[in-house]
Amino acid sequence: MARTAESLSAAPPAPDTLHVTSRRFGAFDVPRDRILDFPQGLVGFGRLRQFVVLDHRQGSPFKWLLSLDDPELAFAIADPAELVANYEPPLELAARTLTCQRTDVAVFVLVTIPPDPTAMTVNLMAPVAVDLATRRARQLVLDDGRWPAAHALVTRASATAP
Repeated sequence: MARTAESLSAAPPAPDTLHVTSRRFGAFDVPRDRILDFPQGLVGFGRLRQFVVLDHRQGSPFKWLLSLDDPELAFAIADPAELVANYEPPLELAARTLTCQRTDVAVFVLVTIPPDPTAMTVNLMAPVAVDLATRRARQLVLDDGRWPAAHALVTRASATAP
C-alpha cells in the first residue's frame, strides 16, 4: 500500500534547516531532511529541483508543493486515493523509476484550481512519486490512456445539486 502525502508535510524545525521566505506562506524554516529532490524537475519546470510539502489547513485533503528554488511558486497537490474513486496509483512503475521499494513510495497529483472551484481538476496522467526513504521524487507521465490529465473532481450533477 502506498504512503500518503501526509507523510510528506513539513515537520517541526530541526537543527539543520533551510530558511524560506514566501509572500504566500511567510517566513519559516524547513528541516533539510524534509526537502524533496526532483533531479529532473517537474514537467514544464525543469529548473526547479527542490520542494517541500506544506499543509493547506487542518483536515483538508489538499497540500502545497512549494518550490524552494522559487518560493513564490507553489502547486496544489493531493493524495489521489482521497479524491478519486477506484484510483490505482502506479506503484510498480514508481518503485522501478525511483529504484526503491513499493512500500517507500508516496504518490500525489497536481490540482488545478480555476476561479470556479466546481471546475477543479487533478492530473492523473502525470502523478508525482516520492521515495520517502531518500526524499527523491519524480513526476511520472503515464501513456496508457487510462487516466486523464484533467480529471474533474466535481461532476456536473453534483455541482448543480441543491
